[in-house]
Amino acid sequence: MRREKNFIVFEGLDGSGKSSQIELLKQYIGKTEKKDSCIFTFEHTRQGPWSEEIEKIIHGEMPMPQAEKFQLLYILDRKEHLRDIILPALKKGKTVFCDRYMLSTLVYGSFEGTIHWKTLFQYHKDILGDDFILPEKTIFFDVDSDVAMGRISQNREKPTYFETKNRLAKLREAYLAIGKHIDGFETIDGGGTPEEVFEKTKEKLKGYL
Repeated sequence: MRREKNFIVFEGLDGSGKSSQIELLKQYIGKTEKKDSCIFTFEHTRQGPWSEEIEKIIHGEMPMPQAEKFQLLYILDRKEHLRDIILPALKKGKTVFCDRYMLSTLVYGSFEGTIHWKTLFQYHKDILGDDFILPEKTIFFDVDSDVAMGRISQNREKPTYFETKNRLAKLREAYLAIGKHIDGFETIDGGGTPEEVFEKTKEKLKGYL
């Protein structure tokens, strides 16, 4: 297990503005000489059987399984993502920006208290083996649950399983608590306008832009 200098992960609650920041970053890099040396990817991958099952669960088409079983689907999807997308890009010298990664699994799997995040971390070691890498930076866009729910209500006809005020509040607490144990974890206040937050994002990514 090693930290990869050119691997950057973005994390945040649904409604944190994370996706908007990634889109702004894509546009910004697309206008620079770095555009051909960067790739953007995301988890879950929306490809393959593991991701298909995840989609059905979070959208209520299948019952929510126990946290341990549900998060194992993400780890298995991550294994393929590393093998097919992330590791090949890094080996070519590219910078990889990823929307969600391991920390999402640790947080979403443990926030209700049925399994400890350290157990989920160990599952990564066991399942991913030598392919298990850590990002150089994990940037968490921090907003409180009221802000997140307000944004979700504007953009969703039907919230997903995790998109309730109570669950979002617990998830935020888990991100901040577990993040302290993850090397390279940093936070950005996501409460401003997208443009205001993007100025902070660029500051965090000095050296990559």
